[in-house]
Amino acid sequence: RAGLVDQVIDQLRHTIASGEWPVGRRIPNETVLVESLGVGRNPVREAVRALAHAGLLDVRQGDGTYVRATSEVSGALRRLCGAEL
Repeated sequence: RAGLVDQVIDQLRHTIASGEWPVGRRIPNETVLVESLGVGRNPVREAVRALAHAGLLDVRQGDGTYVRATSEVSGALRRLCGAEL
């Protein structure tokens, strides 16, 4: 199961890093991600949570999940500085 979550994390990271989802864009909702990735809800939720913790995604309750940074480094800098880089 952890391997499946890691695969989803890698796929989402690649989509962000490739620029398909630029900084500031709202990513597809959970239902769309489940269908497009061919996995269940739990791996998607865990992957989104992990990427939010890493600073790549910003989960806004009731509004959606947005790309915050394209890499962990820029995400960490944004969190530490509290500024847009």
